[in-house]
Amino acid sequence: RNLGSGTLPLVARIVSIAKESQKHPLVLAAGGIVDGRGLAAALALGCDGVVLGTRLWATVEAMNNDEFKQQLVQANGPDEVVRTSAIDQIQNTYVPFPWPCPYDSVGTLRNGTTQQWDGKEETLGKELLDSQSRLVATYKDASKRGDYRIVSILSGEGVGDIKKVENAYAVITQINEQATSTIKGMQNFIVD
Repeated sequence: RNLGSGTLPLVARIVSIAKESQKHPLVLAAGGIVDGRGLAAALALGCDGVVLGTRLWATVEAMNNDEFKQQLVQANGPDEVVRTSAIDQIQNTYVPFPWPCPYDSVGTLRNGTTQQWDGKEETLGKELLDSQSRLVATYKDASKRGDYRIVSILSGEGVGDIKKVENAYAVITQINEQATSTIKGMQNFIVD
């Protein structure tokens, strides 16, 4: 399975391309960044800022099921995240704007649905065409109930470093303070 490039080499390349551009676009790093260390790393690579998807998904203000937020906090790390088109296939049967194949949309915490269908997308496609199948109805019902064992909890690879659900202002303040401290601490590595 092709998983693509990691955040650091990808943004380093994009920053190089952006610097060569006549338009000077802003570059934001995204993927696995949940704290000030990630922000400091992105800034060191020449990025203008970061996107904090999963980290802000686990905040008080996020319009997300509270149990889902707790699952993000309890996740031990990136091995609990999978990128799969199986979730997209199921949701595409009823959402107003289906996610296009062959692109998988985002990461999700592993659960019963990913365990059953990840890597079996062809079989899943046949199941979804079966008029007797209860799969979509079960998934939609679980979504209404917030059953994380069945429905997707959007997640990136930064899980494991999210320790609690806090308000977004506190999260941003902490990230800024940690990034500042990290950058100042890197001065110890400079040899004149």
